[in-house]
Amino acid sequence: MIETLAGYVNILLSYFYIVAGSNYGIAIIMLSAVVNIITFPLTRKQIQSSKKLQDIQPELKKLQEKYKHDKEKYNKVTMEYMKENKVNPLGGCLPLIVQFPIIIAVFHLLREPTLIAQRVEQELGGVFSSKFLFGLDLIQPDPLYILPIMAAAATFFHQRMVLTDPKQKMMLYIFPVMIMVISVSFPSGLVLYWFTNSLFSIGNHFLMKSTDARKKEKDNLKNENQEKIGRSDSEDSQNEQINKNQEKTSSRKMKTQKNQIPKKIKAVDGPKTKKKSVKGKKKGAGKAR
Repeated sequence: MIETLAGYVNILLSYFYIVAGSNYGIAIIMLSAVVNIITFPLTRKQIQSSKKLQDIQPELKKLQEKYKHDKEKYNKVTMEYMKENKVNPLGGCLPLIVQFPIIIAVFHLLREPTLIAQRVEQELGGVFSSKFLFGLDLIQPDPLYILPIMAAAATFFHQRMVLTDPKQKMMLYIFPVMIMVISVSFPSGLVLYWFTNSLFSIGNHFLMKSTDARKKEKDNLKNENQEKIGRSDSEDSQNEQINKNQEKTSSRKMKTQKNQIPKKIKAVDGPKTKKKSVKGKKKGAGKAR
């Protein structure tokens, strides 16, 4: 499987070599860019998983302090908490496992530059050139150790962004030193690939961070707008209810006023009729006399 992948990578690298004008270093950088683009979805998943794990670290510390005398209970509660928050502790490792065959294939190809040299000579019919900047031969180790130091520094900055567990703090220093020590004996082309790959990984991390920040800002604005709409709706409903209550009150007043008008009329008409009848009686009495 590794040899098959290495064959495909060799075809791609030889094509980039031709496109780059027989520049082996630029071809390696182009290969690193394409590999990062292909594996970006996996890298994105890895970064998201690492971020989620980093966000729940304060709560995990609280659980650790609470159940420090009962490790079995702590492990059980921790797994339940991660499950509730949809955090997979192996989520950051799975993308690396998937990318591992590609990394090995590239490593195998760049460590044996005769494969790319043979293909290029067959394609171009000329002599393969492995010279890069300042006359650096990319099929030989770097005699000045410039690329190994640069690769170690890029690895350090990348690890600093990725590592979230304080227990893995030692790896922040051990892994870059290991890369530098190993790179001293490797072909410079392979070290150049590792260096550019680390730079692209750092760029992917910043891209993901800015994208998440924009998404979070949009979500906050959306929530604020929804809250404003909810407040306006509630105010409108309150005003509508107040208007209804006012209409009911005014209609009740109108009804009471209508009911009171006939009673007043009767009260006024009653005494008048009585007075008339009294006068009539007086007139009749006068006539009789």
